[in-house]
Amino acid sequence: MIRLFTVEDHPVIITGLKNLFRPSRDEIEVVGCAASVDDAIQKADPTAFDIFMLDLWIPSSHPLPNVKKLRENFPGKPIVMFTSEDSSVWQKKMFEAGVMAYLLKSSEKSEIRSTLEKVSRGLTVFTGMIEDKEAEKFRSAFTDPKYILTPNQKELVIMLSKGLSQQQIAENKGTSISTVEKTLKHVRDRCDARNNAELVRILLERGVL
Repeated sequence: MIRLFTVEDHPVIITGLKNLFRPSRDEIEVVGCAASVDDAIQKADPTAFDIFMLDLWIPSSHPLPNVKKLRENFPGKPIVMFTSEDSSVWQKKMFEAGVMAYLLKSSEKSEIRSTLEKVSRGLTVFTGMIEDKEAEKFRSAFTDPKYILTPNQKELVIMLSKGLSQQQIAENKGTSISTVEKTLKHVRDRCDARNNAELVRILLERGVL
């Protein structure tokens, strides 16, 4: 089941998404919503949803700070931009900011579903508004296989990003510190990171966290 939390100020859009997917049939469900990013920060339970669906233009706010706030407050939660803005300029800006997909509100159900399924697997998705050469450049930057983590690896790095020590992570996970150290070393080696701080920075920049 893919659980969505929508950040959208138009109730009709939220209702439309809820009616578009049936959890029992489509394995997709809107489990929460907020009219602004600040509201989402207060309301969203990170254990209760998998993906943010964020409107590009929300009154009294700007897209880039909105993405930054969500990524800082919900590390590891992918963001899908769901908008009527078909500008390739904004699509590029959003991918550079760490958004995992850019969907137009006019998209067919099949495209929305396919995109959400890919994002849930850690993939970055383009909508075709960017020229092929440019799209390949951005795609290679964000979907290099060496930056795709297993759920366990991602959970450990998220804990690191929250300031937990390796000992605290081991206690939290109910495992040995040597297992945590071994897992993190494997990820650091794959990502060419010299230490854990650099690893977190690299994965944040790549939109993995």
